[in-house]
Amino acid sequence: MSTKKQKREKKEQQQLQKQNEKQTYRTLIMTSFIFLLSFVFFFWGASLLPVTDPVESNYALTAKEMVLSGDFMSPQIYHTYWFDKPIMIYWLTALSYVIFGFTDWAARIPSALCGALTITLLTHYILYIVKNNIIAIWSGIILATSLECWLLSHAIITDAALMLFTVITLFSAYIGITEHRKMHMTIAYIAAGLACLTKGPVGLVLPGLILLVWCAWQKNKTFFFRLFPWQGILAFLITVLPWYVGMYHIHGMDFINEFLGLHNVLRATVSEHPSDNHFYYYLIVFPISLLPWGGLFFYSLKKYGKSTDPFHRFLLTWCGVVIVFYTLMATKYITYTYIAVAPAAVLSALSVPDVTEGNRNAGLAVVIPFFLFMGVLIGLSLYIPSDSWWALYLIILYAVWALVFRWNRTREKRMTTVFTVTVSAILIVILSGFPSYMQSRSFKTTAEIFHSLPGHHYFYRTYPTSYPYYTGDYGPRIISDASPSKTNETRDSRWDNKSPIPTITDSQFEEKASHHPTYVFLKKNDKENFNKEAYAHRFVMEKETKDGYIYKEKTVTP
Repeated sequence: MSTKKQKREKKEQQQLQKQNEKQTYRTLIMTSFIFLLSFVFFFWGASLLPVTDPVESNYALTAKEMVLSGDFMSPQIYHTYWFDKPIMIYWLTALSYVIFGFTDWAARIPSALCGALTITLLTHYILYIVKNNIIAIWSGIILATSLECWLLSHAIITDAALMLFTVITLFSAYIGITEHRKMHMTIAYIAAGLACLTKGPVGLVLPGLILLVWCAWQKNKTFFFRLFPWQGILAFLITVLPWYVGMYHIHGMDFINEFLGLHNVLRATVSEHPSDNHFYYYLIVFPISLLPWGGLFFYSLKKYGKSTDPFHRFLLTWCGVVIVFYTLMATKYITYTYIAVAPAAVLSALSVPDVTEGNRNAGLAVVIPFFLFMGVLIGLSLYIPSDSWWALYLIILYAVWALVFRWNRTREKRMTTVFTVTVSAILIVILSGFPSYMQSRSFKTTAEIFHSLPGHHYFYRTYPTSYPYYTGDYGPRIISDASPSKTNETRDSRWDNKSPIPTITDSQFEEKASHHPTYVFLKKNDKENFNKEAYAHRFVMEKETKDGYIYKEKTVTP
């Protein structure tokens, strides 16, 4: 009997092992499928999108100079050390350049890759925590198709990478705390370290604040003590110290004063853009960033706002702390609350069953913001001419037919319809609208024209960083002797040191003797100011471009 029992137990173990192997295989296939779809979605149309000013070009040029100089430790722009952001975005972009060359689409690969990894890992975490395939998959879908996510996953900025590392930090920490798994806490601390290498101290401070508030809300001392495993703290230090200590060793207090003083402390205490410094700023920006899913988020907020479930509270804390934290900061940026879109997507996904089961309020919460979003896209199509907008109009007409005229017959398919139409509309917009719009924000076309003119090149007041990025020419900016920068708003003068743009003053330019042709570019709204300059009589208009005017010095001919 004992032998039969052992055989039976052995057979059961083998069957269980086979089931686990099949499940692991299915999970691997699903994860790979989600990643590939997400990457294609975020990388769609990347080759058509030029590097834009004023933000993308800073990161693209700095990474380019990193590759050309061979200095992968200290970020440089205009051949000058620049400590605006930590090293991660430059490493990722430089690596892409090394592999694929200096192309616009290579510069966009890191954000698309980080976006795809974020969607994949979010789906994995939610499946592990909630044990529900539908909720997990819809969490990924809602995040991927939310307005801010698909925009920033195309952009050459830090936020896609920060989102990736923040998702790992907070969800791993949740698992580590609730299940007392030190390995997950160690992963969380490593990810927080990578976030600090992406955005600075906020990569640790903000997730730490979220977790502390959540633990306090749970009134669980055990959770609090699990937040600080020595293994995790050690892993964090090993991750961040090599670069930060190395930068201090190389640059000393210049690094501390500029990176921590100017780009962190000053940004938190003194508004870089005073006109945006309003307490309600993110109360407007955040719902827009969730389109077309903002209504479902608020439906979930009402449904789960008083829940005592630890995971629901965790998601609510994540959203709330991020919005309050950045509301209290002096400088406001549209992208600052991006990391709150992830928990908002999960909260929204928790209410998907209500939509598919025919709940009227849940259905309206999905459909009304969706049509609002489609209305915005129609407005965009009127602003940016294209021969391909007819496809957008057709799918919106289909959505009207499916979601309005067949309201009672398609309740199970409302989420699927909204999702498929949203994805289709986004892909059309990226191909038909974005290239034209981003050309208007990029100096690429004018850079080729301006650089082709033989001689010295200058910029009057303005300075498009995409010019040196595309041409390798670092022609300086001409500024007023009285004011180091041109701006339409009053702000702290310390912000004038934010970027080391190559610059000369009006008087220096006037005195500058040249035996070569000299060209000056100016924006169209600066023409009147330029004509008032003492040296303006020496110049005559050479060309007009979409970005402005090119003037040539009359006294020197090629």
